[in-house]
Amino acid sequence: MRRRQLLGFLAIAASTPRVAFADAKTISIDKAFPYLSAYLAMPAAERSRFYLAFRAYRDKHPVAGVAATIVAANGARTPIVFDRAGIMTTRLPDLAVLKSGAHIEIEGAPFDLGPELRCAIPPATHVDVRDLALALTQVNAAVVKFAGALSFVIPKFTAAYFPDAGAGQALMADGHSASLPAFTWPALGAVSYIEPATLIGARTVVLTRAPSRILLGGHPKKA
Repeated sequence: MRRRQLLGFLAIAASTPRVAFADAKTISIDKAFPYLSAYLAMPAAERSRFYLAFRAYRDKHPVAGVAATIVAANGARTPIVFDRAGIMTTRLPDLAVLKSGAHIEIEGAPFDLGPELRCAIPPATHVDVRDLALALTQVNAAVVKFAGALSFVIPKFTAAYFPDAGAGQALMADGHSASLPAFTWPALGAVSYIEPATLIGARTVVLTRAPSRILLGGHPKKA
């Protein structure tokens, strides 16, 4: 695994880079799924608490109704399916496919494909803060292991975000509750989040609605 590739992968939660399909109707599959090969090359036990997902964007906003097809080296075609929020629901290619010479064919209007770094906890209205902390610890351990002396230049992963969940509270060990802060993302709107290390004694996150997914990232930047 190239160190530069992994450094880019570990920074995605903060910068959310995207690979543009606007200038081509075909793109090699390894370029179409940025950072996926770096993630899959990590030992499974070291990435068991987080994973990558991909979403379609146009003009920096999520978009639905896009179409693309994976074309294997032998010509076999697999349509890529996106849900109403523009999130790819087709199973992601494995390392063998990424190295197979397959490509992606884009249909219709151009769009971008952006990765999301997610916590491997099923979305629910009640989430164990310890599980969130363990996921963040695992991501940060990957930074230290693979970036080595350069790990200090990568922002720490400190927060779990809950898109589409509405307001939230943290239930504390002593029985009282604390309202979760919210950060307004350009593409997601206001999103409640928690930083476990700074909310000592938090046991459970309680949300108005189950989030669509749980994203892992750094401390939100000031608007």
